[in-house]
Amino acid sequence: MLTNREQQMFSLLSSALPECVVLAQVAFSALVTADGWQSRNRFNRKVADFVICSKQMNVIAVIELDDRSHIGREHHDSERDAMLKQAGYATIRYQSIPTTEQIRRDIEDQLRAMQNAQST
Repeated sequence: MLTNREQQMFSLLSSALPECVVLAQVAFSALVTADGWQSRNRFNRKVADFVICSKQMNVIAVIELDDRSHIGREHHDSERDAMLKQAGYATIRYQSIPTTEQIRRDIEDQLRAMQNAQST
């Protein structure tokens, strides 16, 4: 179940990015693969707030909506971001609910970065 704030963010992401698929509460195990139980335990039970995909279901970015519960947990968040980056995913973090324009700008920036990485 999504909190009221997450429901608001989901609606905003869906309307800001009609050309994308927005997934909510995606288990890291659906994004990150690893051999061995010790590696899997690093991301077991972790969940991404939102995953933005192309219509072909290619991941564009992971979106995290931070709230007061993240204060003092910045190190934990950076470890999560590093884990996702190692698996090939960019994380975009918002401290508060962004504007439609900010979301579009951030996703367009990420798409450009992905295209640049493919062309090099």
